[in-house]
This record gives sequence, structure tokens and C-alpha cells, in this order.
Amino acid sequence: MGRDKKKAGGKWEISFSAIIRYNAVFCVVVLLCVMLGGTVHAIQRMASSAGAALSGSQSQISQKVTGAVNLLESLASLPEYYDPAIPPIDKVKKLDRLSPYLGYMMICFVDADIMVYSDGEEPASLASREYMQQLFSTGQAQVTDSFAAGADGTTLNYTVAVPLIDGQGGITGCLFCAIYFDEVVDILQTSAGALDADATLVGSRGQVMSSSAGLSYGDAVMDALRDDTLFGTTADQLEEALLAAQPGAYWSIRDGGLCYTAYQRVEHTNWDILCTARFGTLFAHTLPALLVSACLTALAALALLLALRRYIGRQMAVVDTLVQSIGDLEKRIYLDGRPDDVDFNEVLRLTSDGLSDSLTGVVTRAVFLNQAAAQLAKADAGAVKALFFVDMDNLKYINDTCGHDGGDIALKSIGYILREYEKKYDGVVGRYGGDEFLLLLTGLEDEAELNAVLEGLVLRLQADVASGGQSIPVQCSIGVSVYQPGMSLEQMISAADEALYYVKQNGKGYYHIHQN
Repeated sequence: MGRDKKKAGGKWEISFSAIIRYNAVFCVVVLLCVMLGGTVHAIQRMASSAGAALSGSQSQISQKVTGAVNLLESLASLPEYYDPAIPPIDKVKKLDRLSPYLGYMMICFVDADIMVYSDGEEPASLASREYMQQLFSTGQAQVTDSFAAGADGTTLNYTVAVPLIDGQGGITGCLFCAIYFDEVVDILQTSAGALDADATLVGSRGQVMSSSAGLSYGDAVMDALRDDTLFGTTADQLEEALLAAQPGAYWSIRDGGLCYTAYQRVEHTNWDILCTARFGTLFAHTLPALLVSACLTALAALALLLALRRYIGRQMAVVDTLVQSIGDLEKRIYLDGRPDDVDFNEVLRLTSDGLSDSLTGVVTRAVFLNQAAAQLAKADAGAVKALFFVDMDNLKYINDTCGHDGGDIALKSIGYILREYEKKYDGVVGRYGGDEFLLLLTGLEDEAELNAVLEGLVLRLQADVASGGQSIPVQCSIGVSVYQPGMSLEQMISAADEALYYVKQNGKGYYHIHQN
């Protein structure tokens, strides 16, 4: 925190500049962490987004193509279409009536001479069309890449054709329908766009047939991909995988941005779909939520700072009151004419020296009573808690024979020993009177450990202390009370005092545990 300053009026103030700096640093760190988390989240989403877009696009286009094949095959199984004895014009009229209800641009009939018939128009030859040649030579259904058709020669569509086979297995012609080019474009844009991805439909010769990624129609897709930086594969390996209809995925850098692309062959076709998720797009979509989180964190930090300032302000007001009180007390003490009602015990209580006994190092009686009560309240309920009332048996004898310095040395040795037990068994020790000490232990496991501690303590408190070339004999008696549920500290002291009296009346120098 900032440096404390005292105003001319006696009030204290605290500089919050350091706190504000730390708060600003915290907000910056949070913002960086939020952005880093958003980056990791966006990268993780790239693979799932591209994969889901690929699955949706491939499924819908495959369903469209498969639906067209199944429809044409069901029509081709009817004699009214494969029977060459029925006039072509009758077949055309029936197909024209069906087309508006089946959702195709057109459904046409082709005879055995590969002549296509249309209502009201002269037959036209399709013998030059490669897919027609393959259909009549193999007897297999055909699905073409997109190409320009229609009277204007500019309408793009895909063609699905199935053979007409008579009862003897001969091909008597075929039926074909056209799938709208725009319909496939809509599938790609809807399926991929909903998942923040781009989709490209590649034809059987590796040409772009449709793309929401900005690739031009008819361009070789590999020419565009060679400009990218690919990871884990090369453009040639990718081309081999597409030709072999092997699904896969790869990471790349395109136009300076990280991309993830998944690819797969469209069922019942020679087409491939490539779906690409871009890091920049996904991160941009999550950025508003990230900024909101960062702003909320900054506001929370600001609110905490204001609350801290108010709290410290209230605490400083208390400090001002205490400082004023101590100042008033100083004036009372140092007045030239000292009043008769000066309470020097209160002055002693307010000083740090008044908290402990300067001779023995243990706390004073008042402090012991306060600390022991608190220690007793928070002690483990399963532990044995005992209070020792320790009295020095021969202080008067030591003072008479060794002088008061010898008595002080004996008292210091007792205080030193009792503080060892205080630290070892989670307790508190205080000087109760001139040669009397109170020791509360709250970390004893059981009665057996209590007796062992007392045996050892009695032996240590009956020893000769060497000082200044003389031997000072020390002997103590100990009265003990064991805490029982509901007992107060005052009751324990009283019980220990009774036990101490018992020892004094029965030879001294030992201990006795008060029996409730």
C-alpha cells in the first residue's frame, strides 16, 4: 500500500496510488488471460466447426443426389418408359407433368439412339456427351459435374441419368434430370455458414464447382491450395488423397490466418467437399463475449477497490480515535500537577511491556486469563485439556539464603521450563502471583499422556540451578484440574487451587489431580 501521511489536523490518510497501480496491472493480466482463453477456445472450435460443416454439407448433397437416382430408377422400372413401342412424345408428356411436383429443373427422356425429346421441340442428339456414352456402354447411373445447359447455354446445373432396361436386359434409352446449381450453392452456404465455416465443392477433374470461400468457378482447386502454407501434408499428397476419395483434414495458413480444413467425397458422386474454419472468424464471433467478461472483471475490481478504500477509511477513523485517546492519556500522565485519579494499571495495560512478565517471560495474569479462555474455547473437543497451578515451595528460603537475585534466577528457570511445555502441548502459561504460575495445556491425547507430562514436569521443577558459583535448589508443587464439559476457566483454576492445597498439606514437591 501507499505511504501513510499525517495531515495538519491530526488525521491520517493513506496513499492509494500503489493499490490503483496493482489494480490496473490485475485488470491487464485478466484481459490477457481472457484473450488467451478465447484464443485457445477458438482454436479448439476450428476442428469441430469444420467437421460439423463437412458432415452437414456432404449429407444434404448426397441426399439430394441419391433422391434423384432413386426417383429416376423407380420411373425407369415402369414399362411405359422403357418400352420402345410407346411413342417418345407420350413419355415426354408424362414426365413434364411430373417435373413441377418433384422439384427438378426438368426430367427428360433419351431413346436408344441417344436422342433427347422435349415437348414441342425436335429431338436433339446427346451422343457427344461423355456421361451418355458411359451410361450406354456400362449400363450404370451417371452423375455429372456442373455444366452449362439450356437454350441459352449459360444455365449451370448437375445431371443425374439412369438407364432404361427392358425385360431382356437391353438398354432402350435413359431418363435424366437436372439439379439446380443454385440449390447446391444454398446447401453449402447454409450448412457451412451456420457453423462459421467456408465450403468448396470440387468436381471430378479437380475444378471448383461452387465455393463460399471466394474461389472462382472452374479454377483448379490445387492451384489455389498451393498458395497456402500446409502443415502435416503437401499439396501433392492432398491431391492424391482427393483422387483416392480418402477423407482427411489438415491445418494451414491462408492469407496470413490460421485455418483448419476437413474434406470428404460426396456419396454416389465423384465430387469432393472441402470445409474450412478460420481462426479469425471464430475469434471475432467470441470477442464480444470475451470483452464483456473482461469489463465485468474490471468493474468487479473497481468495486472491490472502492470497498477497500471505504473499509480502510473506517479503520483509520478508529486509529484516529485511539491516537487521540492515547494523546489524552499522555497529557494526564505528564501534567505538572498529577491528578489523584490517574489509573497507572490502565497505562501499564496499554503498553507492550505490560503484556508479559519481564522477569520470567511468561504473560501476565490478565493476559493469561484472556488467552486461556480463548484457547479453551477453540481446543479440539476430543483432546484432554488440563490446567496446572504451579507453586514454588521454597522461594522464601532461597531469598533468605541466596538473596533476591537467587530467587529471581529460580523464578526465571521455572518460567523457561513452563514455556517449553506451552509450545509442545498447544497451551498458554502465565504468572499468577509472586511465585505462582498457571499453565493450560490443550493438546494432550489422553489421561496417560497427562500423567506422563506431570511426572516429567515435577522432576524438572525439582532441581538445583547453578548461578554465580552457588547452587540454588528449586522445588514446586502442582495442582491439576482436568476440563469437563461445561466447566469455565475460573472453575478450572479453582479446582486446580484445591488440588494444590492438597499437595501442600501432604508433603509438597509433587502433584495432585483434582477429582470432580
